[in-house]
Amino acid sequence: MIPIRLQLAGFLSYQNTAVLDFTGFELACISGQNGAGKSSLLEAITWVLFGEARGRDDDAVVNKSEAVKAAEVVFDFQYEGNTYRVQRSKPRGKTTLLEFFVHSPEGGWRPLTEKSVRE
Repeated sequence: MIPIRLQLAGFLSYQNTAVLDFTGFELACISGQNGAGKSSLLEAITWVLFGEARGRDDDAVVNKSEAVKAAEVVFDFQYEGNTYRVQRSKPRGKTTLLEFFVHSPEGGWRPLTEKSVRE
């Protein structure tokens, strides 16, 4: 898997939308003050792909600010020659929403999502 882009909003320490474009570098070092959101970037990837964020339940991933109504993470990556997008969002007090897409050669995203997470 080759990461392309990570977008998160309302997730853990990220109240506002943040976008990380992986295409501009081959190797990176994440550094910063405690509480700046370094670990949240890695947790966002595991949460969007697997629904797990360091043992936190889904409600705990939503930023604690009253202004934030939901946590949302969008992750684009390449795998075996295809480009995929996984989008997971968790509105406060509601069910988690999960969408899975593949980028079509004609442009745009084609949904691969079934009716339920289990499917």
